[in-house]
Parts: sequence; C-alpha cells; structure tokens
Amino acid sequence: MPILGDLLFRAVDGAFAVDAKQRIIYWDPGCEELFNRPSKKVLGRTCCEVMRGVSPVSGELFCGENCHVAQLANGGVAPKSFSIQTKADDDDKPLTLSVNVVLVPSPCKKRWIVMHLLHRGMSRDILTAMDCALRAGRPATAATCTGDDEEVVLRITKREQDVLQLLAEGLPCPAISKRLDISVTTVRNHVQHIQNKLGVHSQTEAVAYAYRHNLVH
Repeated sequence: MPILGDLLFRAVDGAFAVDAKQRIIYWDPGCEELFNRPSKKVLGRTCCEVMRGVSPVSGELFCGENCHVAQLANGGVAPKSFSIQTKADDDDKPLTLSVNVVLVPSPCKKRWIVMHLLHRGMSRDILTAMDCALRAGRPATAATCTGDDEEVVLRITKREQDVLQLLAEGLPCPAISKRLDISVTTVRNHVQHIQNKLGVHSQTEAVAYAYRHNLVH
C-alpha cells in the first residue's frame, strides 16, 4: 500500500509552500520544471511576484499582495482549490494550473504553512488524483484514468526528455548531471518523475518504455 507522501508525489505536477508573509519557503523540483525557475531564485520571494497568476476565465489578476490564499497562514478564509493561468520563464504560452491548498502546522503559534499542490489543467481535485494513483499504481495523470498512453507521453517535459535520452545512451546520473549542468539530486528527481509518469519501477524499464514508444533515438 503506497504511503500518503508517495500518493501526493504521484498526484501533483509541482508543489510550493508560503509562510504568513507570503514568502515562498519551499519550491520542489516539479515547480522548477513547470516554471523553469530554480529554487535558489525563488525562495524568499513573495508568491504573487513569482506566480503572477490571473484568472483563466476573466484574465483578471488573481495573485496579489493581499492574497486571500496566503492569508490562510494566519487563519483566514479562502478557497481551498482554484485555477490560475501563468507562464513559465522560457515560454510565452499560457500555463493553466489547478491548485489545491493544504495547511501544514507552522513552528509559529496559531499560524500555518500554506502548501500549494499544482496540476496542469483546470479543476483538478487532489483526492481524485490520489484515488487514481492508488487504483492504477502509476502516475495520476489524465492518461492514468483513461488508459490513454499517448497522454502520458505528452506529459514528459523537455528536461525530462533530455535526461531520458542520456539514460538511454547509458550515462549514469553523475555524468548526466555534468552534461546538463544540474545537480545529481535534480537528475535523480527527474528520473523519479519519469518513472512515475511512465508507470515503471526502474531506470531500465523507463529506457525500455522509451524505445518502445519512440521517445528516444
């Protein structure tokens, strides 16, 4: 039986957390991939400055200095799920995300850490995603629930494709780290995301899947 943390990892495309002052205090590798923003350039900045989210329906600014979601850290009232539209740093195309909010106890009394769980697309419910992950035993993507393997393939990011190609060439993680100028830890995180998205349990299976589906050459 997968543990809760494992199900969360499968169910989300990225996660970040903010404190009571709206400062980002956690930025996971999934967010680094989604927005092409390394954690060292994000941590300590306000979430509204980084996300710059707007309503995907009206186009009005959603993220701001008086964000009701961030105010949940002080015990405020705000939606626990919503959709926003933003952009990655290297892409002009709008990126639509559904966001689920989870409160984590803060070391400060009577305050919370506000965890944002991100999913590509609109109105993705975290419990539904986790249920799909549990029943299917593979990443909780649209493809997981529909059986459409092509959708899983489309979810592989460009950087994950680069890592997968180098894995197929037989390079170990340290060598991939040097080739792509990223840390070994980041490479291993990419490998784990690839395995989860492809529904496999090892690097060997990931490479075999990639060759069968023409993901590498």
